[in-house]
Amino acid sequence: MNRRQQLAQLGGVGLAALAGCLDTFRSDDATVVVADRTGQRALDRAIGRLNEVAIELGTQTDETFDRGVQESTETAFDPTPYYETIDTARSALDTAATELEADRQPDVKTGREYADSLEELVSVTATVSDDELSAEIEEVGTVFEGAGEETDDTETDLEQATTTIEDRTALLDEAQTTHETARTSIDGLDEDRFEALPTIDLDRLTDGLSTLGTILDAQTALAGSYGDLLDGYAALEAGREFIDDGGYQEAEASFVDAESAFTAGRKTVAESRDEAPTELAASFETAHCQSSHLQSAAAAFTEAAAAADNGNYLTAREYQDEADEALAAAGDCGDQ
Repeated sequence: MNRRQQLAQLGGVGLAALAGCLDTFRSDDATVVVADRTGQRALDRAIGRLNEVAIELGTQTDETFDRGVQESTETAFDPTPYYETIDTARSALDTAATELEADRQPDVKTGREYADSLEELVSVTATVSDDELSAEIEEVGTVFEGAGEETDDTETDLEQATTTIEDRTALLDEAQTTHETARTSIDGLDEDRFEALPTIDLDRLTDGLSTLGTILDAQTALAGSYGDLLDGYAALEAGREFIDDGGYQEAEASFVDAESAFTAGRKTVAESRDEAPTELAASFETAHCQSSHLQSAAAAFTEAAAAADNGNYLTAREYQDEADEALAAAGDCGDQ
């Protein structure tokens, strides 16, 4: 049978039927061996899918870092398609593991580690890209807008804000753990073998990890700062109630606790705001403004309580006026 007849027969069978098969056929001159490439194709397909995830994640991370606080992406980040693509890649890696020889199994192992790293990065990206964060920060900030005025809703607003921050902090803490796991996974990759595969540059992966870490650290710092401010505000409110009841020593102790919490919140914001992404810059400035004025208010209330306890009511009144002015200034911070 000549070559033309053989090709005609192959065309009738279809190339798809030959894909991944080890076969032989005889020409007029020699026996030709068709190598089985099922495993290699599966490995290449898996790496290609994982590269798609890595590249798209990089774009998403850059947008999250660069966009302004009033801006948002056209659509909310949905991790589901990324997880599905990673699952598809893992299925291809399973095929590669079955079809490839023993000396290629380390390549499959590296592919699986690549998939694990990306899955962890997707999880962290979903947390830091959550558009609800800005809304929650605004909600918490409103607690201090009426800081100079006690209302029937003050306690309820404080409780709701505290719950909001606690829930957000729990999510961020979980993301921090996942981010550390991702760092361990990426650091553990065999760099030479990773670069030998048709993957993206490892530097791009580590850069993305670093950028995510910067965003996550900023969000964690902001949530932690507001947690301190809310704790301080609760102590401040308790102190004001003691003042109303004539418990000046108890009030002084509460105001000292409040000042300590406000100081901690201010320190956290001050240490982190220069590294914060653009989208959180305004929130950091507001938190720093609020913490500064709340700290001043607590210090003045402490002096007022001490003066009242010593019977110096005129001095106490002066310090209380100073404290009220500081509280009013804290309430105006969001308007700046």
